Amino acid sequence: MHPADLLGQSFACECGKTHSVPIRAVVYCATAIRQLPSLLDRYLAGQRINLVADERTYPLIGRECETILNQAGRIVRAFIVPDTPHGGPVCDDVTRDALLPSLPPCDGFLAVGSGTISDLVKWIACDAKLPYAMVATAASMNGYASNNIAPSIRGVKRVLNGTVPRVIAAVPSLIQQAPCELTAAGFGDVLAKPVSMTDWKLNQLLFEEYYCPLCAQLIRELEPAYLAHPEAIRAQEPRAIEALFQALIYSGVSMTMAGTSFPASGGEHMISHVLDMTAAIRGVPHDYHGRQVGLGTIFACALYERVLALDAPRFQLRTEPTDAAYWQSLTAVVEEEHVLKHRKAEHAVQRLQQESALWDRLRTELKPMTRTAAAIKQCLRAAGAAHRLDDIGCSCDRFLAAAHHAHQIRERYTIIDLARAVGVLPAAADEIVDEYLIR
Repeated sequence: MHPADLLGQSFACECGKTHSVPIRAVVYCATAIRQLPSLLDRYLAGQRINLVADERTYPLIGRECETILNQAGRIVRAFIVPDTPHGGPVCDDVTRDALLPSLPPCDGFLAVGSGTISDLVKWIACDAKLPYAMVATAASMNGYASNNIAPSIRGVKRVLNGTVPRVIAAVPSLIQQAPCELTAAGFGDVLAKPVSMTDWKLNQLLFEEYYCPLCAQLIRELEPAYLAHPEAIRAQEPRAIEALFQALIYSGVSMTMAGTSFPASGGEHMISHVLDMTAAIRGVPHDYHGRQVGLGTIFACALYERVLALDAPRFQLRTEPTDAAYWQSLTAVVEEEHVLKHRKAEHAVQRLQQESALWDRLRTELKPMTRTAAAIKQCLRAAGAAHRLDDIGCSCDRFLAAAHHAHQIRERYTIIDLARAVGVLPAAADEIVDEYLIR
């Protein structure tokens, strides 16, 4: 099945679930904005539209969307999400709560932007039980087609279940001309899939949790289109940018089908989330999520190499109190997740200690899914994406601290937790950073 054939479909899967993809259309062409009235007529009933954009995307294309829809008889109200003192807008409970009172009753929403705007509108539309459409402005992340929302709530990065847009529209020239850092962020985000998919399989093997072979296959089949020639991403070649955009869209579809962010978010994302969270509490800037994820992917791949090379590790539950000096004002909220993680880590170690064949099975099934840290680094370098700490303005100490605390922020079990259980972490962290992330 071609990925586009999944749009609007509902079908029973071998995994035992009935998958549904509520997205009706993905339009990537020069006339995408001119098609908005007919697309909304077909897939988003009602006349009143609240358009949400940011300070860059509204003048870039949001105003044009507003004009075209008004001319077609829609009643469009535009709302601009302001920048923060440290950069662009953010998706958090503070921003959402500030935006909500200004939004009048409507029949649906139009999001114009990339990650932050996508998540904010997804969150608001889901709570309001209203449909929305998305005009994407960059190939910068895979959340456009995912029903997951990744906001900060009380300062901690969370994953919430949301909804998906009925329509995703993008103009190729706009996507190609997006800032190089945004495109590189998208490449870093999609390049994380060998880690996230392996982490997902790890959870099935350790905890007998849900795993869908079809969603995994969809992710794998997308890889050649954007991995074959990463230098074409650096050159902003139209075919390469379109392939990246489609990979981001359909990796998002895989998350929607699976009903979990696991197909596209594992231990590599945890490190990026910690960098975001600690930047906020310390009042310092951070880089784009996908660029940080790229470095997290290199680190996580290096962990998998070291962990899966062990023939007979000694499994040990490694515990520590939630680090109040590190988390500062976020300590109480992080503690809630850290308690859940401790229980899961304890269960993992017990199984690995008691079932002698389990470790060999893990190694056999996980090794073919992984990539080497060197290969990921080279791919990021060739694409002009961040592959060194200097590229994201992060010190060695700050990255290492994030890597050492990432397991505390979410119950989800990842390679970071497995590396702690077999003794690879914390000892190997300095060596990995020195080998792969400095030069």
